[in-house]
Amino acid sequence: MNNTSKAIGKLQAIRKAGGFSQAELAKAADVKLQVLQQYESGVRDINGAKLATLLKLCNTLGCKLSDILTDTETLKHLQAYQSQ
Repeated sequence: MNNTSKAIGKLQAIRKAGGFSQAELAKAADVKLQVLQQYESGVRDINGAKLATLLKLCNTLGCKLSDILTDTETLKHLQAYQSQ
């Protein structure tokens, strides 16, 4: 499974576990519905999303960046940052 496939599964699973439809999450996180749909379908790579967009999604879903990101290099840098 590649990073894009992992990201699709992770974001969608967290959204569904939180009881959100795509439209509900988009509205609550102040993210365009089309953008959220593109992340979940793999048209856009969530690993390349703006930090503000990622934080909006995480804050709304009550999850961490590492819960929705899949890029190993980014996750390594995130872990180093968090351990400072």
